[in-house]
Amino acid sequence: MLKLIRFTPEVECRSLSEEDDKCFFIQHTEDCSNAEGLINYLSFLYCNSDASLFTGGVVLLSVWIFFLFSGLATAANSLFCPALQIMAEKMKMSDNVAGVTLLALGNGAPDIFSSLAGIRQGRAELAFGELFGAGIFCTTIIAGSISFIKPFAVMQRPFLRDCVFYLAAVYFVFWVFYHRYVHLGHAIGFIALYVVYVLVVIAGRLLNSRMNRNSRNIQNPTEILPDNSSETLDDSEAGIINTPNDDSNDISDSLNQDSLLVNDTQELIPQSSTNQVTSGIESDDLSNNDSGVHVLQTVSVWSNIKEELIDLKTNLQPFSIQEWVEMKWYSRALALVEAPFYIILRLSIPLVSKEHPRQGWCRSLSCLQLALTPTWIVWAIGYGDVVIAKFLPLPLMIFVIGLSLGLFLAIFSSRKTEPKIYWIFSFLAFVVSVIWIDLIANEIMAVLFTFGVVFQLSDAILGLTILAWGNSVGDFAADVSMAKQNMPRMGFSACFGAPLLNTLLGLGISFCIVCSQLGESIPVAFTRLSLIMSVFLGLSLVTVLIYLPINGFQANKWLGIVQFSVYLIFVIIALLAEADVL
Repeated sequence: MLKLIRFTPEVECRSLSEEDDKCFFIQHTEDCSNAEGLINYLSFLYCNSDASLFTGGVVLLSVWIFFLFSGLATAANSLFCPALQIMAEKMKMSDNVAGVTLLALGNGAPDIFSSLAGIRQGRAELAFGELFGAGIFCTTIIAGSISFIKPFAVMQRPFLRDCVFYLAAVYFVFWVFYHRYVHLGHAIGFIALYVVYVLVVIAGRLLNSRMNRNSRNIQNPTEILPDNSSETLDDSEAGIINTPNDDSNDISDSLNQDSLLVNDTQELIPQSSTNQVTSGIESDDLSNNDSGVHVLQTVSVWSNIKEELIDLKTNLQPFSIQEWVEMKWYSRALALVEAPFYIILRLSIPLVSKEHPRQGWCRSLSCLQLALTPTWIVWAIGYGDVVIAKFLPLPLMIFVIGLSLGLFLAIFSSRKTEPKIYWIFSFLAFVVSVIWIDLIANEIMAVLFTFGVVFQLSDAILGLTILAWGNSVGDFAADVSMAKQNMPRMGFSACFGAPLLNTLLGLGISFCIVCSQLGESIPVAFTRLSLIMSVFLGLSLVTVLIYLPINGFQANKWLGIVQFSVYLIFVIIALLAEADVL
């Protein structure tokens, strides 16, 4: 999975349409196996004995990529982000620092890992298209929808800060790609620009809180503010740190980190169930003979096993009956799509979250994860065939160690109370979530590569359409939901802060890894579509920067109409350029 593919073939897989024996061409052209997916989707489509199944295969892949996007969102929002929150707390990170570092990284994980997968496969144009395409979608369609649905007053300082930094980032990325080579220094520069942004955000909040504190002290000299007053965020600031996925309502219930909630198992398991069984038997005078004691012990053991199984079932179920009843039809559809992924992910990823009963602790599930997850990690990172000392397979050794730890945890922990060191599981959840997200992102890239070959589409158009829309649909649903709940500022701010993070860290981290592995610069393509995306992303930002100050920083329906028009024109021009009409 983590192996870097570096190959510039003389024959491209996109020449497949010119070949008569397509299956032979796929099997003997290295570019056709250049994707890092677990499945060779081109072979799946073209090497079947029945050619009539081709159309059905394309439809199946279309459904499959929808499931993959759902799994990517589930892994990032439901399991990765809660782990990062606990990690930030245990590392004594302030809310300010954690919000624009670890938590922001968690919210942008789908875009960042999609970029990493594309660049690692030598498809930087796809990453560029996804990041800029998603940026245009966020700043036009999502921001425009919020303005259209719920007109509001924009907070001037946070908006201007994010918009100016985003414009600077767009120009920097455009300048680098225009020269068609990315150096390690450029990659570090992307990350450095985001670090500067983080410092400006933190400094602004500290200065703002100090001014508020001084103002309150002047008004009421006897008032004593709490020590953590500097950590307080207003709505406009919070939207930059927490992407819209943090809210839960209607359709967003199935897309954000609260969409797949588990229930409090204590509500399903009567605490006195064992005592009731025991007292019932004791009332029959069995407690005074050996057989009675044996029966009591047997009943107690089976009762404990039953409670463990109920606890396990409750923690694996994607949603409760009450949640299902309260969902609307589209939320139910999305919840059903997410359900299989959630169950699979929960079997391998620990859930550590203060929002759940006992911080998400389930003894039986945690023991199972300790026993199996380390072995799965060894396989996932490509060390499944390693043999130690010529006789001991590494996966077997890791399994024995994990099984021992699982048994130790089962013996020395309580089902009803989480261990004091349960927070350590958040670091395991972080590692496993990263691997899962990376695996799913690679699979998405493999499917998109197949679509590009089948329909003769460029990576740029795939990135700015399917990949950008797939990674942004959750933000759109949650933002619209928040706007309807009279919270438009948070979603509007995230339309500029979140793409800024994804662009700088997505490209910065990805190119840092690839440039370090190769030890040289990375050639990148800069096409007409790249230029069109750069121009329209800059245009969407400049439009908002001009419109809002002129309108007294009031976002209204007209701003929404203007932004919708910008996106419509962008899509039309991009499609015409892809068809070589322009």
